[in-house]
Amino acid sequence: MKICMLADAPCVHTRRLASSVAARGHYVRVVSYKPGEIPGVCVEPYRVPRFGLRYPARWDRRRTMHLRRLMREHDVVHVQFLQDFGLSPDIAAAGRLLVTPLGSDVVKPPEIKVWAEPVARYRRELIRMGHTVCVWSHAFTADVAAFADIPRESIEVVPMGVDLDQFQPRPRENDRPLTVGFFKGFKPVYGPTVLAQAIPKVLWRMPSARFELVGGGPQRDECRAIIEAAGAGHAVTWIDPVPHESLPEHIARWDVCAIPSIGESFCVAALEAAAMEVPVVASRVCGLVETVRDGQTGLLVPSNNVDALTGAIVRLLNDAGLRRTMGRAGRRMVAEEYEWNGCVQRWESLYARMAGTARGASRLCSAGAPT
Repeated sequence: MKICMLADAPCVHTRRLASSVAARGHYVRVVSYKPGEIPGVCVEPYRVPRFGLRYPARWDRRRTMHLRRLMREHDVVHVQFLQDFGLSPDIAAAGRLLVTPLGSDVVKPPEIKVWAEPVARYRRELIRMGHTVCVWSHAFTADVAAFADIPRESIEVVPMGVDLDQFQPRPRENDRPLTVGFFKGFKPVYGPTVLAQAIPKVLWRMPSARFELVGGGPQRDECRAIIEAAGAGHAVTWIDPVPHESLPEHIARWDVCAIPSIGESFCVAALEAAAMEVPVVASRVCGLVETVRDGQTGLLVPSNNVDALTGAIVRLLNDAGLRRTMGRAGRRMVAEEYEWNGCVQRWESLYARMAGTARGASRLCSAGAPT
């Protein structure tokens, strides 16, 4: 098959899926606003062709011609995240369009008060012009269906998975203090200030506990200020963003992984921690109710609740047996439901099924749902 992905090439999820599908013998082309290299994949910048013999028209017409060519030249064109690439229903009708909303393109993150109506309108239309709409979690289908006014049952679910060879448990160092890790990044949607407020409360009950906070983002300095003001800075190690392949080295040092997100459409991070037999304390929101099994692979707490987050972290730090039981259950869950090769096989099957269908207008658009 020939697959074209309209997606951000630097995104780790784009890179993993594109390279894995290419490794199965398919031609994969990633067209991206951002530069990047992906092994075995043709990556090119998104740009409208210049005026010339092949594209002898004005800019908007050249863009339409270029996008139609992409649709015709590939068995499937896969949009990951609802960016504006200039697609329209008539362009989509030239091929087979797969649309995958990822989360913050459908559910507003906390730092955005309101979307500009043209942005929201285009995103709704883009979902509806897809011949297939696919998301990573069952929970997120409700948000996408409500946002685009489409039937929830029309949305397919194919998750991203975890490489169990890369993310595997390692022996614990006996002299290491009990450690809580965080690696979602310091954006408001991931709730880092909630964790920052919980850290002094955990230390008050468990003074020997330690914390490793990995990543960057707009709220990192604010979190540091909260922790320092509470006199808890001695217990926190700050780690700059690390490559995805280096994450196992950090997770291996943790006894608990904290994910206090305000919203999550899925959360691969929870699965990566679980694969390494590290129980997760997370917010009870959307996709996290699937990637963290409350009472089995971790503990779910109300979002934005410092005391609940504190209590769950302390409970796990105080109970080594519970941590072991949840850790083993977590890796077993990932192996059974989210093992990487199995997930790639499901994506490949979806592409193949779409490639075998006729080109033409999306059934969602042709059904006449309002935009």
